[in-house]
Amino acid sequence: SSVSRTNGPSTGGNSVTIFGRGLGTAGYSQAGRIGGTACESSSWVSDSSLVCKVSGGVGTTAGVFVTSGGQRGSLTAGWSYNAPAASSVSRTNGPSTGGNSVTIFGRGLGTAGYSQAGRIGGTACESSSWVSDSSLV
Repeated sequence: SSVSRTNGPSTGGNSVTIFGRGLGTAGYSQAGRIGGTACESSSWVSDSSLVCKVSGGVGTTAGVFVTSGGQRGSLTAGWSYNAPAASSVSRTNGPSTGGNSVTIFGRGLGTAGYSQAGRIGGTACESSSWVSDSSLV
């Protein structure tokens, strides 16, 4: 088993072909999963391949799973989401007492519902709110 590409953006939306065997014929209930999340859509191509439109997510490695007609196959650590990275902040200084808001800009911050958290230096932010795949407050 293999995949046509092994990583992608945390926002998902890209397609990946999952290669294997025994995926049956059109009409079975073939489905793909990346990690614990179902593909946004799965399209049967042949007995040996399935196209998965990847859902958003975060994490360094995830298994790839395929089901077809009640059978299940897997590829351990076959997928990873691009790692998050900070590129700039909305302000570069503030009071030593804290309490002010700073927007952290970057990429790969995922989608709403994940546990994104900001740190300034070695200190965790009092609270963090996801804004988009490229910003966190």
